Amino acid sequence: MPASKKEKQHNREAFRKMNRQEKTAYIIEYYKLPIFTACVVLIVAVTSIVHQITKKNPILYLAYVNTAFGDTLDSELRDGYITAAGINPKKNEVLVYSNLYIDEDPSTENHQYAYASKLKILGAISAKQMDVTLMNENGWSQMSASGLLLNLENFKTQDAQLYAKLQPYVKSNTVILEDNSVEYDLNEADTYEAVTEEVINAIDVTSFPIFQNAGIDGSLYAGVIANTTHPEEVLQYLVYLLEAE
Repeated sequence: MPASKKEKQHNREAFRKMNRQEKTAYIIEYYKLPIFTACVVLIVAVTSIVHQITKKNPILYLAYVNTAFGDTLDSELRDGYITAAGINPKKNEVLVYSNLYIDEDPSTENHQYAYASKLKILGAISAKQMDVTLMNENGWSQMSASGLLLNLENFKTQDAQLYAKLQPYVKSNTVILEDNSVEYDLNEADTYEAVTEEVINAIDVTSFPIFQNAGIDGSLYAGVIANTTHPEEVLQYLVYLLEAE
């Protein structure tokens, strides 16, 4: 029920008699909900403005699969390329997916982690937000068998000169075109059968200077996701990996 004219007059007189501290407490108590709402709106607005100002454009999406790198090398793989390519680092970045682990038959303790990593990889690929993967041999085999990697011979028509620099390091692996894995897992088939082909879909980067002091155990490969939307940038990046020191 709205306050009467007499009540309003009484409240005004009582407010005038308050000291500064009492007036402040009264205002906060009486208007705390509108004040809180206004503060929330202001914070959201400022956060949105700051995000838009500082937001960077991913020029390339990179994934570390079954491998990890120290901070120095990680910076070289991201910021080093931005600098070498003469790209504005304040507005652009190489976005990295790290801590990804996949395995055909992961141990029980790693099963959930491997499953989550696979979903993350497939989700990023579906969203066309993954371009290059750096992976160990097992990771390469899994990515290759699933048909997720680009046939690198496609780069011949894109830029034959740049591809020629990488050609001595290209490697082929098996791609499963079709199989009866579902039937086999359901015990509806006695043997596993698959139709496969060999495809050049990775670069052995183990000997590249940039990785020489990385303490990598075994071989390291670079692959390109089949549906990459940045083929020109990808090729430039692979050549950067070869020539960076």
